[in-house]
Amino acid sequence: MPSPTRANGKLSFGTRCALLSLFAMLFLASAMFAVKGLAAAGFTGTHGTFTIKECAQHHHTSSRHSTKSSPEYDCTGHFRSDDGKAVDDDASLSGLDIRYTAGTRLPAQANTGTSAVGFLMPDYALTSRGEITKNFMGAFGFLLFAPFLLFGWLTGTAETGGTFRQVREKWRATAGTRTRTLVLTSGGVILFGTLVVSPVLGVVLAP
Repeated sequence: MPSPTRANGKLSFGTRCALLSLFAMLFLASAMFAVKGLAAAGFTGTHGTFTIKECAQHHHTSSRHSTKSSPEYDCTGHFRSDDGKAVDDDASLSGLDIRYTAGTRLPAQANTGTSAVGFLMPDYALTSRGEITKNFMGAFGFLLFAPFLLFGWLTGTAETGGTFRQVREKWRATAGTRTRTLVLTSGGVILFGTLVVSPVLGVVLAP
């Protein structure tokens, strides 16, 4: 028998666990992009040179026929670390914004598994200002969902649900309360990080 709707705004144990799980997934996804950003800045992994063999346009099954104007590319190639200790003839890079020609040499970081955050880092990552900016924007971008989860937690909407109109009325009811302050502040900080901090990090941390 389903549990009754809680009119007092308090969340059931199950709902709290679900929200905490969603928060954890958001922060994990954000951390993965942040680590990729640090790799692109040369702070994690082993630095070396990635020599392109060939590149092909990357396709997602759900968007194979998409008219997206900025396709991504997957490239295979050869990686050699600066000290010559790490060599990989079957290296690969994914999600690149540019289709590089064969023979192009690019600065890159390899995941040697020695870093404490190596499990979050891809096998290879390009080191460039654009990659730093893109990955930190991704890190902040995932966190943009957090204020919505926070609103659902603090108002009980995550428990009661409702139509768009009902949720909007719930939001209006938070005027002048700490709930609205927390939601708007967290959203503003994360948006600022996405639009301002990420490009600045791209400039400051560029190798």
